[in-house]
Amino acid sequence: MRDLIKKELSKPSMYNVFKGWADQEQILDELEEGYKGFGCSVEEYLNNKLNY
Repeated sequence: MRDLIKKELSKPSMYNVFKGWADQEQILDELEEGYKGFGCSVEEYLNNKLNY
């Protein structure tokens, strides 16, 4: 799961500020924990999480 989140955060379509998050373990931990109950794709989860 963590690798999928890192991959999504590293995509060119992500804002530069979010790309830096792909290397920060605490942020990855929080995103991974939050995704567990989300029930959609990692891309949808990150778009939802980062836009609100």
